This record gives sequence, structure tokens and C-alpha cells, in this order.
Amino acid sequence: MDKINASSFFQVNSYPENANVVRRFQSHAAFVSLCFDIRRRSHNNSKVYVQTMWNTWPKTRALLEKLTSEELLEAAEQARQYRPITNPAVKELLKAITRVGATSAGSNEKKSHMLVELKSSVVYHGCPIIFLTLNPGDLYSPISLYYAGEKINPKDFLPKWYTASYRLKMMLRNPLAVVEYFHTLINTIIEQVFKKGIFGDMRHYYGTIEYQGRGTPHIHMTV
Repeated sequence: MDKINASSFFQVNSYPENANVVRRFQSHAAFVSLCFDIRRRSHNNSKVYVQTMWNTWPKTRALLEKLTSEELLEAAEQARQYRPITNPAVKELLKAITRVGATSAGSNEKKSHMLVELKSSVVYHGCPIIFLTLNPGDLYSPISLYYAGEKINPKDFLPKWYTASYRLKMMLRNPLAVVEYFHTLINTIIEQVFKKGIFGDMRHYYGTIEYQGRGTPHIHMTV
């Protein structure tokens, strides 16, 4: 789905006629989870890789050909439960592998890669001047209600028209609306506040997105 920025959003005066057809699927929890899982698996199948040294490749290849999927799954389950891996062949294989899945979102390798990026930006651009955490209030914004399918005019809106319990129900039913609102607000802050020079000329920024206990995103940024 295409993202729209705040300036284009407030130019919308009419509600899309086919919006309910689109949102019929975006509020379907099982459908959203299935689509996310398919995208994640597709990405991992095309991007995850194993890196090893050329001089240890013959030994690594022999281990890969020897180990069965059941042995690898058993070792993965032991690692997931933070228990020692008991299979000596798997332990030997892990010694030869230097990186797995560096582009897989949420993986330890991805986090390690991002840490290197952040350190490199500090070396190249200097120490950041601003460190901030942005936690958009999706329960109080008319924009998030609009993304969730409410027929409202953001220019003529009073919060008292919608109770707190109703807002919470709408956001829980439609997590994509929360994500759209989050991206719209964060992109607007970056484009209209930082890049417009309110704190001076911006040289670089770096941010990481995390999810809170209730499932909503927030971002930590260095500028």
C-alpha cells in the first residue's frame, strides 16, 4: 500500500468509495498475519546466506551434507530455549559459519549489522547532537481513525466524538492503520522538522523501530 505524507493527507476532502473493500482485508487478523509470514519467508529464502572461509569449505560442506533436517531443527530448538547444543557436528558447523541472515529483520545478525552502521555513521559524521524517542499517540489522532476506516474530516474533528474504548477497539482491530499513522507522522517529522533545518543543517540521521508491549511501534533516533 502506498504511503501518503501529511501534506497530501490534509488535501483529501472526500472519502474513497472503495475504501471499505480494501479495509475488509487489512482488519482481518489471520489474513494480515498470513501475508506478513509469506513476505518474511520469501525475503529469507532470497536473502539469507551462509558465509564461510574458503580454506574451511571442504569441511563445512561435509558437515552440511551429513547433517539431517531433524538434527538441525533439534539444535535450533535447543538454541531457542537457551540450552547447550548437544550435537557435536552442529557445534563444529557453527564454528565455521561467520554470518547467517544478515538482512533478516529481527535477527541477531541484522541487529549486529545495524550496530556497525550506527558506529560508522558516528565515525564519519561525528557524534550525534540529538537523541530522541518518538512514540506517536495513535489512540488520540484523527489520522489513525481515518486510516482505520472512519469517515471523518481531520480539519473538523473533536476528540470527544469518539470514546477512548472505541478508539482502542478500532486500533486493535486494524493494526495496519496504526503502522500507517506511525510512518506518516515519523516521515513528516523527518522531512518538515529535521530536513527543513529547524535545528540547523542536518547531516545524517539514524533510527531503529521497536514494538511495545501493546504491539504499537516507536522509534529511537540519533540526529
